[in-house]
Amino acid sequence: MSIIVVCPNGHKLKAQEKKAGKIGHCPACGAEVVIPPLEEKKTSESSILRILGVGQELRERLNDENDPQEEAKDLDPSDVLNGIGLVEKKKLPTKKICPQCDWEIDAGFKICPHCRYYFMS
Repeated sequence: MSIIVVCPNGHKLKAQEKKAGKIGHCPACGAEVVIPPLEEKKTSESSILRILGVGQELRERLNDENDPQEEAKDLDPSDVLNGIGLVEKKKLPTKKICPQCDWEIDAGFKICPHCRYYFMS
């Protein structure tokens, strides 16, 4: 893979990776061109946690809860056809009303962005 560099006069150049961090000359105009060093690929915290297996149980549990086939396994096929035993999933509220200022805010907020009221639960 090569590094793309633009010389001070606007010529687009390709440099080999082994020349990263060095100074070269533009073949078209002779101007000095600094070839930038290679960027290290950074690993995110979530990637590290995934590698270590932290939270794997929670992800599996959430996947099982979202699997409609999982609910139907214990039911009699005739009950499923009649609609018995099928439970509609509860939808969590997306909004709530602040008791102090009566503003409608996202349900995930712990502090009202309008009046700074702290929600205990």
